Amino acid sequence: MNGLILSLSDFLKTNAVEIRTDEYKVNIGCKSDIYVSFRAVKISDDKIYVNGKIKGLVYLECSRCLFVYGHSMEIVIDIVVDVVNGYFNVGEEVRQLLVLEIPMKPVCSRDCLGICKACGRRNKKNDSCSCDDGDGESIRERWKELLIKATGGSENAKSKKKTYSSSQGLQEIGKLKT
Repeated sequence: MNGLILSLSDFLKTNAVEIRTDEYKVNIGCKSDIYVSFRAVKISDDKIYVNGKIKGLVYLECSRCLFVYGHSMEIVIDIVVDVVNGYFNVGEEVRQLLVLEIPMKPVCSRDCLGICKACGRRNKKNDSCSCDDGDGESIRERWKELLIKATGGSENAKSKKKTYSSSQGLQEIGKLKT
């Protein structure tokens, strides 16, 4: 037995095999402390029923504050795998189940406020900064040169903003494409 690749020869004495890993190393794109336990039951010479659990932590980066945190996982394994050339790979099934359970936008906590736009500090529930977000004037000042370049070089470009109705905006976009 190599990793979670099992052979039909593991079923010579019995129709069921139980496996528990101390720590399962799996490549899912992030650090993890995963433990796998399952019971494999031989259904036929080409089918194995696998039932068990995957438990542990996957270390993800919060999409709001960029803090790396341990995301707890507990996944039930309930699959039928095919035997190919006398072997079957439960490890690949475990990897796929883990990847499917990783959130698309991981968040370290519901109360995470993200990163302050003014000072760059990570804002947690009880540890928020005292920066005044206000109208974002400090951000505008930081990007003033870029704004001037983008609007044609005039320092008064901020005051020359155009507003369009949706039909006027579409007409302007049409003129740009031609």
